[in-house]
Amino acid sequence: MANPMRTLLWVPGNIPEKIAEALECKADCVVLDLEDTVPVAKKSEAREMVVRTICDARPKDKLIGVRVNSWQSPFGVDDLRAVVRVRPDIVRLPKCGTLEEMQQVDRLIGTIEKEAGIPEGATRVIVSLESALGIINAFPIAKATGRLIALAIGVEDYTTDMKTVRSTRGLELELLYARSHLVTAARAAGIKAIDGAFLDISDEEGLIAETQLIKQLGFDGKSITHPNQVAIVHKVFAPSDEEVAFAKKVVKAFIQAEKDGSFYVFVDNKLVDPPVYAKAQRILELSQT
Repeated sequence: MANPMRTLLWVPGNIPEKIAEALECKADCVVLDLEDTVPVAKKSEAREMVVRTICDARPKDKLIGVRVNSWQSPFGVDDLRAVVRVRPDIVRLPKCGTLEEMQQVDRLIGTIEKEAGIPEGATRVIVSLESALGIINAFPIAKATGRLIALAIGVEDYTTDMKTVRSTRGLELELLYARSHLVTAARAAGIKAIDGAFLDISDEEGLIAETQLIKQLGFDGKSITHPNQVAIVHKVFAPSDEEVAFAKKVVKAFIQAEKDGSFYVFVDNKLVDPPVYAKAQRILELSQT
């Protein structure tokens, strides 16, 4: 199966010790950050350090991404010009609000690829929706370019834009619509959905509860801010032994039923039809990650 993206660990692009620590952890993807975790005075230094890291210390056991500054910022274009040329696995574009913005970014990346002799479309992008406008435009943005592999939600910026505060436990009603809309748009576009970060690294119960919620909503993974959160998120996303055992029985029964010319088959008193079979296959795939 394709590389999982259960955990995308942000790390400041200007702090070598934090980068080294992140590259040693078990996150599915390390995202070197040029945006919110880097002060304005350190932007150029961080950009140079990120480029060196990708060229000299690219990990073999995980994806490496870069979160550039937003298209509207004074740094976004320079970030893209530097980063795309060294070919990270993923470029993460923050604070996207419209289809037109996504198209402009796509054109610039295409130009850089052509100038650098990189195959057109090779640069993969995750776009982060962090405002009411971005969430409303989720599906058009998701369909804007074939290089887009996931939609992500920026929960802190989104709740700020909505003039509300973020809950720390429970259903998080202030985010329920945005999360549901985003994951639906991602599924309709055939790409992944990535949840925002849980900032309190001391609150393991809160992280577990939030990850269980977003897994139930259909998200593929979660942004995280500390290596200690990796194992917790991976455990929540992993199917239980009971789920795997049932999925194996479903797959076996469905294959036999198909040979017999009928989908009218029960496993543990539950009807097994094509959607149940598809879910069982997904559970078995996830159990291999």
